[in-house]
Amino acid sequence: MADISFQHDKLDFQGNLNKIKVLQLIRNKKEITRAEIIKISRLSAPTVTRIVESLVQLKLIQTDGIGSSIGGRRPQLIKFTSKDNYVIGIDIGATYIRSALSNLDGEFIYEIQVPTNISQGFTGVMEQVGELIEKLSDRAQQNSLTLWGIGIAICGMVNKNTGIVEFSPIFNWTNVNVRKALSKYTNLNIAIGNVVQLFALGELLYGVGKKYSDFICVNLGYGIGSGIVADGKLFGGADGIAGEIGHIVVDNKSSKQGIEGLTGTLETLASGYGIAEIAQELAPIRKDSILNNMQLNAIDAKKVFEAANENDKLANEILEEVANYLCIGIDTLIKLFNTECIVLSGGLIENGDILFEKIRTNISKYSMKAISRSVPIVQSSFGENAALMGAFSLILEKILQLDQNSF
Repeated sequence: MADISFQHDKLDFQGNLNKIKVLQLIRNKKEITRAEIIKISRLSAPTVTRIVESLVQLKLIQTDGIGSSIGGRRPQLIKFTSKDNYVIGIDIGATYIRSALSNLDGEFIYEIQVPTNISQGFTGVMEQVGELIEKLSDRAQQNSLTLWGIGIAICGMVNKNTGIVEFSPIFNWTNVNVRKALSKYTNLNIAIGNVVQLFALGELLYGVGKKYSDFICVNLGYGIGSGIVADGKLFGGADGIAGEIGHIVVDNKSSKQGIEGLTGTLETLASGYGIAEIAQELAPIRKDSILNNMQLNAIDAKKVFEAANENDKLANEILEEVANYLCIGIDTLIKLFNTECIVLSGGLIENGDILFEKIRTNISKYSMKAISRSVPIVQSSFGENAALMGAFSLILEKILQLDQNSF
């Protein structure tokens, strides 16, 4: 583990802010000279030199390159050492646990995926995650890689103040301490976040954040959630559980109950498990459908998408209704946050373009015509790796903030 008992705790508060500003500037610019840092940051030359030297000692930057000269001695180039520093990312999903060793450019070096042992409860899943951490840590040690920490994405409401998973309806967990459960497997820092919020953080640091500073990521999978980026920062709310769009009631006349116990929610009517339940209910009475010939417990969201791609009428009716509810939810986010862009990810989007195109086509039905700017709806930059990228990004963000209390 990198030595991050920073000397900046001896500096004043403003001095630490200056160091953060310089580090983020170096990372964003890929390569930069001291003169450019001084010009952009408006810090004094001695201050920049002192900060650069301290960041070199932490092995977060290097000063080996030589830039082009515009007269006089060629300037020294300063670079963020993204390929020399590594993190472990883990995405704990209902079906699979995906884990990877990555450098700070988000390049996967080694990956392991295992089916989630969800029937064994919290303890069983933590044992699986602990084993993955040990394997990836050993791999890093064998290759003499500097590990900064472990980022974990979880389907659930993670309190940003305590790190406790207060509620995960998918896993049926209440007030569980993931960090404490995993501490016996490693002495590395463990940072935890809601899967969709981390998806948004990954897009901010590696994806659409290069173009937009205000955007919302919506994950459409077994469940539904959103991660909100406002003014270039992840918005978590008072406790860090903002964005639970899946649990908003969109049909108060519906009798369908979601796994969180509410009826008529967006997740109940448009998630992966919601689609499966609706299809299982309708398939027996629709003899004209491909789904009618299947065992009920074999019908899941993927089967509905496959049937829709074969022009099955029932499957297309279900997805049309699903898209309608999703458009209501997405449009609500657009109106509430006046966002620049909506980014979609998750299994329902990865099952093909059919749902994605239905959403893009139908969203205008709910938009305010008085507002001229249309909001682009795009797919995630990272596909099925969105949550893993977010897990890496959780550690990268702490590094960029020089968060000494987290390492």
